[in-house]
Amino acid sequence: MLASSIFLVLLAPGLAVAQVKGSAYGFAKGVSGGGSATAAAPKDIAELKSWLADATARVILIDKTFDFRGTEANGGQTYIGTLSCGGSNMVATTITWDKAGATALVVGSNKSIVGVGTKGVIIGKGLRLPATTTNVVIQNIHITNINPKSVWGGDALAFEGSRGVWVDHCKASEALQVLTCFAGSQLTVSNTEFDGATTTSATCNGDHYWGAMFFGTNDFVTLDRNYWHDLSGRSPKLGADGVSTVVQATNNFFYNNKGRDFDISAGTKALIEGNVFESVITPMTISTAVLNVYNVPDAASATACASYLGRNCVVNALSGSGEWPSKTDDTALASMKSYINYAVAPIAASGVKSYVTANAGIGRI
Repeated sequence: MLASSIFLVLLAPGLAVAQVKGSAYGFAKGVSGGGSATAAAPKDIAELKSWLADATARVILIDKTFDFRGTEANGGQTYIGTLSCGGSNMVATTITWDKAGATALVVGSNKSIVGVGTKGVIIGKGLRLPATTTNVVIQNIHITNINPKSVWGGDALAFEGSRGVWVDHCKASEALQVLTCFAGSQLTVSNTEFDGATTTSATCNGDHYWGAMFFGTNDFVTLDRNYWHDLSGRSPKLGADGVSTVVQATNNFFYNNKGRDFDISAGTKALIEGNVFESVITPMTISTAVLNVYNVPDAASATACASYLGRNCVVNALSGSGEWPSKTDDTALASMKSYINYAVAPIAASGVKSYVTANAGIGRI
């Protein structure tokens, strides 16, 4: 029996999801967003902000660039330190940032936010989904340039306990935290590009450190066919001490990441299969808790899945990358069996790189 915390949108037979391509799946199964509401494009940033936050079911078309930079006063602080770049000279300096980025756009329930072609770009502000928000589709949107030089300058996507969200074919770049779940949320992130290339790397290697964190109690997360590149940490970070999280990560492509990708805390039940790592220094932290993680390190562990999932799991593939520790606790399999209606059946790892690089991101739907 599914846990009572699982959220499911009941779709009326024959409901047409206007403008949204495909159907939500994984832990976002059943999400319809704005449903059959008439699609419309906001004329300016004021109207976009209003439509996103209101209580009306909407299909909001992002058909141009909405640039929030300079629309609010600048913030500032005095900074002394060297971060992780080393050096002995600590000279005080003043840092300013664009205040717009620190306060995200609030998204209400029953919204489809859909980019048109490659035109759907939001600059200088991210999206925030409060705990009261449910049933949202975010598709084919590029969110970028949110105070990329400043820590705490703003997140691209923030979920505060939102139940029923599908993020698909999006791109995020040049933001503090690309994606964060601050409280128990239920969502799928699919076909999305996490672009960490930056000239202001906290780890001084051209890679962005803060990727994606899912650390809310009772997070239910599907990560499928995403492109994670030029990142140096938290890509993704799953769980936190004292919280319970369920994650299935399938067919993601990790490339040129000069830090750590999977960083998993105790309490997280994670099934990680069919992913590909190329030129990744630390695909999974060695300190990742042994309990509750099943990362399919070999053929034997793949066949062991059949008694739980009714199919073999898919082995992960690595090239030019660091160690892939063997994690085969079947607690993760038992957990996914409990949520089998939300489980994704991945393709073989051999087809992942070509599929993801051709399809992840905006304008590829």
